[in-house]
Amino acid sequence: MAKPAETGTTEFLTYPEPPPKLRRRLTLVTALSVLGPGAIVASANIGSGEMVFASRGGALFGYALLWAFLVSAAAKAALAYSFNRYTVVAGEHPMARWTTLFRGPRGWFPLLMGAVSIAAIPSWVGGLGVGLGDLMASITAVGTGAAWATALIVLSGLLAWFGGYQRLEKAQTVVVGFMLIAIAISVVVLQPDWLAALGGLLPGVPEYHGWVAGAYPEIAQRSVWLELAVYLGAIGGGTYDYIGYAGMLREKKWGLLGRPDQAGMAERLAALPRGSRLPLAEDAEQVARARAWSRAPLGDTVLSFAAIVVFASMFMINGAALLAEEQIVPAGNDTLTFQAQFLTAVHPTLEYLYYVAVFFAFFGSLYAFWELYTYTAYETLSPVFARVRGAGPRGTRPWMYLYILVASLALVWTVGELVVIVTPASVLGGLLTSGLFCLAIVWTEHKVLPPAYRLSRAGRWWVVLSGILLTVLGVVSTWQLFA
Repeated sequence: MAKPAETGTTEFLTYPEPPPKLRRRLTLVTALSVLGPGAIVASANIGSGEMVFASRGGALFGYALLWAFLVSAAAKAALAYSFNRYTVVAGEHPMARWTTLFRGPRGWFPLLMGAVSIAAIPSWVGGLGVGLGDLMASITAVGTGAAWATALIVLSGLLAWFGGYQRLEKAQTVVVGFMLIAIAISVVVLQPDWLAALGGLLPGVPEYHGWVAGAYPEIAQRSVWLELAVYLGAIGGGTYDYIGYAGMLREKKWGLLGRPDQAGMAERLAALPRGSRLPLAEDAEQVARARAWSRAPLGDTVLSFAAIVVFASMFMINGAALLAEEQIVPAGNDTLTFQAQFLTAVHPTLEYLYYVAVFFAFFGSLYAFWELYTYTAYETLSPVFARVRGAGPRGTRPWMYLYILVASLALVWTVGELVVIVTPASVLGGLLTSGLFCLAIVWTEHKVLPPAYRLSRAGRWWVVLSGILLTVLGVVSTWQLFA
């Protein structure tokens, strides 16, 4: 057992008593009961990864990308679980520990990673705004996509600021739920080539369909690797999401986050010497409590990413079975238009369900971004700057809202196409920094957590291999992006 002197403290931290259900093996019922921030991940991806990129990938490459979506989801799940698990077990945000853990100027690593993540935020707000704006302009034949995008971004920001979204959020859940049921039915109705779909689970280098060069020359000129990287970066989110998600775990009060002396504990942990072990007792009861609490982020991660894989697979299969056969690709002003055929294949009137569901899914994501990314900025800056820490998330809020508004609208009016807008964000935040975060978490556990509190050997390998994969993909894709 580590001695108190080795941790720089005279008293060990103890965990609150976990719920009895977390003391037992993780079950589906237990996972459903703790589903929290992972639901936000899944919901946000329905509005981007599945509706846009999974169906676009099926149209361009057929079933050949199914394996890539599975691998990407598994790697992002490793990041989500390890990042949130550390927050719950250690009682602090990883960005706070990284402020002093790495040698060099104080806070250089979290500031660098956070700067990349914060820079990517307006791309997702502006990109989703453009996608929904183009659809609204097409449906109503009133105004332009940019004008609609501007109005929707401003409206979502106002609702987030004044907190007037509760009823809309409930409606979103119901409508999107019905749409997903209809999408599942359409997978059967469209009668895809199931043998080819199974073949798509085998890794291979995809190629554009032959007709893409003639019908969509601007897409054919785009590197296949870069196109694939955007999909992999979009599925499961990126560090711009996970920094904020981990910060929002304080509301769940899991693990050490449930201690009543949060402010004092944070000061105490921040004062530890560089690289010293956290003051966690290694007696059997405290270790058992920590492992029980770690099942909460595990269940949350497993359920949310299982949903992401299922939904992405359904949209990709429909894209391959329908859009590829008709030689049409979700692109430009029609990023969201063609997917309506997935539902009209079941019944023509379901076209209207699709439009309503898309509106709720995208607008719901836009609404969630404002508060979520405020936490991303706060968790990045507060460990390094005392003034930000003293102001709290509420003090960061006005500045972050202004930044998101100005930067996202600038992208709407200058770039104006969803895929082009989100490509840098997906590559940098969804791949490169995500991979570095995986490797950094394993290193952090090794340095500051007592052995009994670290990931299992299988868990470490899962996170390390995911980190290597995402980092390599990020490096190659970043070179392709700027080359």
